[in-house]
Amino acid sequence: MPLASSRYLSILILTIFTSFVTFTEVHAQGRSRTVPPDGYFLGFPAIYEGDYVGAAEVFSSASGTAIRSTEGLWIDSICYSTMLGECYFQLGNNAKAMESYNKALLIFVQNSNWMLRISPESLGAVNATTNDLRSGITWGTSTRNTLIGSYPDVYPMLQGNTNAQNQQVARSGGVLMAQQIYPVRGGEVARCIALAIFRRQEILGPISEHDGLSRNVAGILQRRPAPPNHWLGVLVDVQHGLALASIGKTDEAVQTLQRSLAIAGQFDHPLTSLALLQLGRIALKQQNYNAAQTYFLEASYAAAAFQQYTQVEDALDGLSHCSMITNPGQIPKGLVDMSNWGQLRNLDAIKAKLAMALAESNIYLDNLPAATVSLETARRAMTRRSMSKGRIGIRYGYLSALIAFQSGNATAGASNLAAAINANRGVSTRLFQTQMTNQLFVANTITERAAQLLFDELLREPTDADWIADPFETLTVLLTPNANAMENWFNTSVIRKQPELSLELSDRIRRMRFFATLPLGGRLLALRWVLESPESALDTKAKLQRQELLTKFPNLKVMQDEAAKLTAELRQIEIQPDEKDAYVQQRALVEKLATVSDQYELLLSAIALRRTPSEFLFPPLKTTSEIREQLDDTQLVLSFFSTSRAVHAFLFTKKDYLTWTLDNPRETKSKVTDLLKQIGLVKRDAPVQAKQLADPEWKTTSEELLKLLIPSLKPGFWANYSELVVVPDDALWYVPFEALHTDDGLGAGHMVPLTDMIPIRYAPTASLAVPEKSARPRPQNTAIVVGRLFAGEDSEVTQNHFERVEGAFISPDRIDRPTSGPSSLLAKSWDQLVVIDDSEDANRGEFWTWSPAQADRGKTGSELASWLRSPLGGPEVIYLPGFHSGAEDALKGSLTGTDLFVTSLGLMATGSETVVLSRWHSAGSASMAIVEGIGKRMDRMPASTAWQEAMADVRKMSFDSKLEPRLKSGDASTLSTLDYPYFWADMMLIDTGIRPRVE
Repeated sequence: MPLASSRYLSILILTIFTSFVTFTEVHAQGRSRTVPPDGYFLGFPAIYEGDYVGAAEVFSSASGTAIRSTEGLWIDSICYSTMLGECYFQLGNNAKAMESYNKALLIFVQNSNWMLRISPESLGAVNATTNDLRSGITWGTSTRNTLIGSYPDVYPMLQGNTNAQNQQVARSGGVLMAQQIYPVRGGEVARCIALAIFRRQEILGPISEHDGLSRNVAGILQRRPAPPNHWLGVLVDVQHGLALASIGKTDEAVQTLQRSLAIAGQFDHPLTSLALLQLGRIALKQQNYNAAQTYFLEASYAAAAFQQYTQVEDALDGLSHCSMITNPGQIPKGLVDMSNWGQLRNLDAIKAKLAMALAESNIYLDNLPAATVSLETARRAMTRRSMSKGRIGIRYGYLSALIAFQSGNATAGASNLAAAINANRGVSTRLFQTQMTNQLFVANTITERAAQLLFDELLREPTDADWIADPFETLTVLLTPNANAMENWFNTSVIRKQPELSLELSDRIRRMRFFATLPLGGRLLALRWVLESPESALDTKAKLQRQELLTKFPNLKVMQDEAAKLTAELRQIEIQPDEKDAYVQQRALVEKLATVSDQYELLLSAIALRRTPSEFLFPPLKTTSEIREQLDDTQLVLSFFSTSRAVHAFLFTKKDYLTWTLDNPRETKSKVTDLLKQIGLVKRDAPVQAKQLADPEWKTTSEELLKLLIPSLKPGFWANYSELVVVPDDALWYVPFEALHTDDGLGAGHMVPLTDMIPIRYAPTASLAVPEKSARPRPQNTAIVVGRLFAGEDSEVTQNHFERVEGAFISPDRIDRPTSGPSSLLAKSWDQLVVIDDSEDANRGEFWTWSPAQADRGKTGSELASWLRSPLGGPEVIYLPGFHSGAEDALKGSLTGTDLFVTSLGLMATGSETVVLSRWHSAGSASMAIVEGIGKRMDRMPASTAWQEAMADVRKMSFDSKLEPRLKSGDASTLSTLDYPYFWADMMLIDTGIRPRVE
């Protein structure tokens, strides 16, 4: 433990011993000791110094002297519990803080009439103090024209029964209790009750309105349990106002708090600062920043007058918060003046917070030297103090990251931020509230409606107000997806029978899952899309955000223009230059583009940590009605969403809507596994036996799987529709829906693969089932990467693959040598990409570290994560016939479809509209024929129709064992054609439904 804590503990032990001796002497004379005892107050200097561990030891030891009776703990324990809670709160332990505040308020509930036992005459009237400590304040002067009242330290309280009550006990039974006078520090008890209410609301947030203890306390205080017509009632009014705020009765709370600020309208009291702080927080929430700033200033004056320095800290937090929202480019004069306050020398916690507030202001002024000096002041104040491990120290880590990014040190910035966010996960009140709401829902303590409202608030995507108010907390929440809470959020809509909302929530949850895999929780991607999307793709809000960003950070526009110029110049050079001069020129352009990209990304990282709003434009988020409005009359969307207990299905068209539940996800996954094995898949790139492919068992399994997924499916159903869009989830990502057998409706129970009935495509989210663009851009070039589609194949096979697909694409150019720079940058100038090469396994959990182009595999800038870096852009259409997914291993392990989900969204996040990739690596002529078939049709028909026709062509192709390297023991007698799903159902078309513009 810190030396300070030992010092306080030693003094406390001595004080308790002395108090015990005094208590023994006084009690012998028929009187009791004063509570809380003097030793309790030794914890306050430790709190003000930021030594919360030491302070907690003091308050915990003081609680050992608590008064106990047959009725339990008495009101002095309210103080011990509240201040223990305060120590835990400052250390960031929300659960233990709540436990302590709950205990304090439960003791209050049990002793709610304690003030009625005080003899009002013994307290006297309130007069002005002769020592107004506000005279030493340096950061302003109160405009409230009130005086600081002088109040007795000790309230004499009568405990026990009257003679008449004891006589009644003797007759009817009970406990005989003689009356005694207890000297109680009633002002401190009243303050701690108010503080416990105030701080519980801060921790509980929106849950407080649904909390039984909060409502109970508010109900008790509404009865105003205080001597009538006495100034003690004003203290109860403050408590009541705080309690009203905690249960959401804001208007009543404001009225009650305003009339309780001063006794007789002229004397501030020990609870004035808490009342002003609550009024400030209400004004801040209502975005009335001028009023909030005034309340926080006045709270700081009242708190300083009563030496309540923790409340001075709260006021400082509120003031700096208001300032950073309203004037982020200006250092508040009050903060500078507070630095000259003489009391600061003993108040290291305030000193650290003040220094960090000044540091943040200087960061926004681009005065990094001054910000660094202020942050160093904060560090010194925290040295050898436990506050360095609590809320204050964690915020220091965030500001250190912000300064590092602003200074151009991306490595230090990323390291500091990662550590700060990891620590903040355990401190975040919003994450705590989310976990608590989930627990309340599971325990059936709150209604489904209440749970849904709470989840709506706590699991929402970041709003402008979130970014402006607290970007650090917002980033922490983004990077900490709570899967259980999100599932139960979805479940509330299912229980309440809101199917359209259920679909919308499933899309929201998918988005949050995706964001959680990205650096800074998708914040960087959001900024890129706001800044670099086509103007036509932005709504009014996003356009205003772009304008504000470019105004605040003019270097962004400079770098955008330079990147656009370099990209345009790259487009004028062959994709793989044959001439040396052209190669040298391409390399020079890529190097310049890399420099611009690095500078741009560094600035974006600094912006991402600042109070700057940004819309999350990708993946798009649409309401169910918006999606349906964009569908053609005969388009059909089939969306799945998996929870731990069920798979929920949504089938809808422009006019109709149907939903159902598959109650046994294990059965569904088992059926998928069986199908993949029967198709011929056992292990990545393992030999496939021709005899296995010829076994028709897969047809029966596929029919059963389709009926399991769509139980009410009728024969000929698909003939009524022109296109099916499947939005998979979990194991269903690996299902080749095009191969599932269905009754064609022509009679005699004739079964055919689904692709025979209807064109199919896939979408990672329901909102991506419809396009954002009006028409597919006309491609100007195509990069075809030529490598080995299967390990060990010779150059002749490679050449055959290239020659097969070359003619299907516009302006094809071959890449078969090391590229002049990172593929992530070169790809900005490619319109289409075909990768005839074996890809790494994204399904191993490394979703962002595999190389989409493969041409520079293993080199910096080749990985998928780099493809998302600015300048935003990539190929419109991408073909990956060498991709591996979990389907290839027949779903061994705990696969959840994340490999395909993240890969498809990651590629589409660069601007791609269509991604064709292989679920499993058939690695032969069939996959090349699929690529060729789609490529040559895409300019004149929807991608799903092109895919359907390409599959039909492949199924008619003759089997040639030389062209299918994974096939073993196969010949014309075993397999005459490629009409087996292993060959034609390996590819997967992920597409937004964008169509070519046909004259």
